[in-house]
Amino acid sequence: MFNLSEERLRGEVVEPWRRGGLLELGDHEWDPAESELRVLEGPELAQSQLALGRGWGNAERSAVDVTEQVIREAAAKALLVAVLAETADGRDTAVRLLGQAGIRTADWAELRTRIDAAEIPQVVALLVVERTNLDGAWLFEAGLAVGVLGGRAVVAQLGDAPPPPELRDLALVRLRAEEPASVQELAERVRHAGAPA
Repeated sequence: MFNLSEERLRGEVVEPWRRGGLLELGDHEWDPAESELRVLEGPELAQSQLALGRGWGNAERSAVDVTEQVIREAAAKALLVAVLAETADGRDTAVRLLGQAGIRTADWAELRTRIDAAEIPQVVALLVVERTNLDGAWLFEAGLAVGVLGGRAVVAQLGDAPPPPELRDLALVRLRAEEPASVQELAERVRHAGAPA
């Protein structure tokens, strides 16, 4: 396809491709498992440049390959982090810090009944702990998140308390709101967890 707007590119090509479904372009179906997607960014091509099958060659000469960037940006926009925190203050802190990093958030309670690989493929659960002794109800929800999402569950600990013994087998991100490096580490860990496999 040539001369696509950014909206059409993302909606008709990139999103279906990224989700792994068949992509219909013209009279062909393309399977991402058996095909390669290339996205070129450049000046609009005139009809004379597209005639007689010369479009792709002309596009390659006048454009830049932006496939990786476009796929990465689409994945970042699709990422949704469900925050499960011990306290309202912990939730508010995590939501604020993730928002500063450009990551969309939702409350765990809103998403827990809908989490399904087909329905919400790029959900990451952020489990925010603040204390060493965890509440049983919170632990149940955290266990559900880890059980359903596996590696898409990220644990962040606010403050300097020792890690809770129940979470000792999970890699923690030590989150300090006043330290940009810890916020950046959390954002990177969440993005990595939500990246398509």
